[in-house]
Amino acid sequence: MDTPKKKTPKNSRKKDKKYWDKAKYAIIALLFSVFAASLIYTAYSSMNSEKNAAAFVNREKVTIGELDWWYSLSVLPQHKDIITKRDFLETSLIPQEILLQKARKERIKSTDEDVEKMLGSFISSSGLTIGEFRKHLKSEGHTINDVKKSFKTRAVIIKLLEKDNVAVDDSIPGDGVSFQNYIDNLINNSDIRIVEENINRINLKGFEAANDEACYWEKKLVIRLYTSSWCKICDESIAIFNEAISGFAGSGKIKALHWNLDTGDNLLTSDKENGIPEEELKIFEKYSPKSFVPVTILGCKYARIGSLAEEDKDEIKIILNNLIGE
Repeated sequence: MDTPKKKTPKNSRKKDKKYWDKAKYAIIALLFSVFAASLIYTAYSSMNSEKNAAAFVNREKVTIGELDWWYSLSVLPQHKDIITKRDFLETSLIPQEILLQKARKERIKSTDEDVEKMLGSFISSSGLTIGEFRKHLKSEGHTINDVKKSFKTRAVIIKLLEKDNVAVDDSIPGDGVSFQNYIDNLINNSDIRIVEENINRINLKGFEAANDEACYWEKKLVIRLYTSSWCKICDESIAIFNEAISGFAGSGKIKALHWNLDTGDNLLTSDKENGIPEEELKIFEKYSPKSFVPVTILGCKYARIGSLAEEDKDEIKIILNNLIGE
């Protein structure tokens, strides 16, 4: 005799249905919250990724910092009225990025030996001694390491062009592809987007914009550092400040002041000042209302309260080049 199957009570089925209804709504709510969060994250990431972008080349970012650095190194001050950052980005930096991307895919690299050879050849062809070359760089606000960094990039590109048998200025005879055709083809097959609104904006990291008019003394941009003898963290900032501005000191385009608050001396002159001028004290009080030191003020437009770090050197150079070039 078959045993009759036990029937599930009706009230149990109702409980199960209520349970799954609740679970279903909970799952839907969870999925919606995850979806909403992903939209917010995507929107934030997109906004944040464009914040310091000059352009995107095949979805890889070319930053404002990179644009400022290469523009400062590559374009002479007297040519900045003719060659804008926008021009330089489109005609030089974007093609360079495309070539570097191709070189990375093909695992092409440069060595320190490549860089040293190029540097030696460049200095020799310029007719300058290494001392004269360093002095020239210093007058433009650059160092020998800046040049080595640029040559490292150039060496990679040269190796790529040699590998692909690309003729640059007829340097590769025979059936070599012309450089213009080569780069045009790469550009035409690349996804390029320029972020216009960011190009002339300085990407600030350690400094803050003061929103004041640029200040000058006899047509020289005035930059200031305020420290004190009792400030234990000031020594490192003094060294970084002095190194960052060293390349500009001989250009005749800036006037640098380093006021020691308790001795009243400008430490960037050989003279012994008897006190800080009242207008200089007012500037210190304006930018550091709580009298914190050290304080660095660049042309009255950008300021930093607190110690300077190694990474601030490049930012100081970029800001000064930008202000001098205005």
